[in-house]
Amino acid sequence: MILSNRKNLFTFASIIIMGACLSGQPSFAEDELLTRARQLREVATQKKENDVRVSLTEAARLAKFSPTRAAEHLKPILESIESDEQLSAEKRSSLSRTISAQIKQYERNPQTSSKDIDALTAQAESSGRLAEIEKQARENERLARNIDSIKNLRKDGQVSEANRRFDELSRQFPDNPEIKALGRIARFQDNINAESSLRSTKSDMMLAVQREILKASIPVLGEISFPDDWVEKSKRRSPGAKMSEEDRKILKAMSSPMTFSLKNEPLQSFIDVMERQFGTPLVIDLQALQLLNITTETPVSVNARGWSTRTVLKKVLADLGLAYVIKDKSINITSPERVKETMTTRAYPIGDVVGNMNFNMPNNYNQVMFMQSVQNIINSIMALDPDGWKPNGAGSIFYEPTTMSLIIRHTAEFHNLVGAGSR
Repeated sequence: MILSNRKNLFTFASIIIMGACLSGQPSFAEDELLTRARQLREVATQKKENDVRVSLTEAARLAKFSPTRAAEHLKPILESIESDEQLSAEKRSSLSRTISAQIKQYERNPQTSSKDIDALTAQAESSGRLAEIEKQARENERLARNIDSIKNLRKDGQVSEANRRFDELSRQFPDNPEIKALGRIARFQDNINAESSLRSTKSDMMLAVQREILKASIPVLGEISFPDDWVEKSKRRSPGAKMSEEDRKILKAMSSPMTFSLKNEPLQSFIDVMERQFGTPLVIDLQALQLLNITTETPVSVNARGWSTRTVLKKVLADLGLAYVIKDKSINITSPERVKETMTTRAYPIGDVVGNMNFNMPNNYNQVMFMQSVQNIINSIMALDPDGWKPNGAGSIFYEPTTMSLIIRHTAEFHNLVGAGSR
């Protein structure tokens, strides 16, 4: 190692000189080279002195068990110093005397027997094991205190804090069996608490519902009193059914009676009559008509005697395989397929308009009467457009028990009709 360091120093000086030559710069002056060499020697001397100090410290540690081993440890160091040409003669002599004196001192001391070395080694190992046992005992005590603290927090209802501390312990002791067992117990307890809370909530809500039903079943003696949330429930039904003034005029015209007759007249003539009836132009989907080979010159026939405008319009368009939809405050004439594409789905809460339970009757009777009330409402809604429901039409309606609402999919015109009747 000493020889290698010496070579490295000479190589470093050579690289500096060669680099200066290759770069085209003038070489160092002789005094600069001497200064650099002196600095390199001082660095090497300081490093060697440090190595000697470290070796003497290690030898002193070994001497506690075996002075012979300490002397053997210093001998290679002594040889490397004596052969190191980088050191000055004075420094080399000084370091050699120091190490030689230390080696002689170790060699003069009687050799520690193998038995003594084994005893010292066993004593050291025993001390290490004892320290490890004490450390483990302190760790177990701290762990036990933390586990007791977590259990007490759970007993006091501070579940979130208990879970936070448990997560910290789990990260510190991922393989500890007590921590794993505590985690399983905690999850089991959480499931029990959640189930208990759910049952309690369900019981409270069932009692509240029964009290409200019982209260609603009391006969009214004087003026009718509505529930406290009646206005709010009515508002929830209203937004989906609000109509613009233009839509209101169209719906009113749809219900007005008509008496007129056309026989093999162009479709355009019929459209002119309808536009006068509605007081607004009809929007014709020419692309849809072209796909059905229909033009405004296609002949139509109708003989209306007091029919509603809606009936006349549906009858003539249906004869041509067409349909209409109220969209963007106007009447659009198009194909039935495109009418289906404009259908929308809305929910109508009916929980406040169905019948109440009668506690004097069996439970199955109440269920039958409740569903009969729901079906009566559905039948009344479907009667507004008998041919607009599946399988003849594209509309659909069903009751959603969780929200006590009717889910209706139909045209905007139909939703306006339903909304107008529900307010």
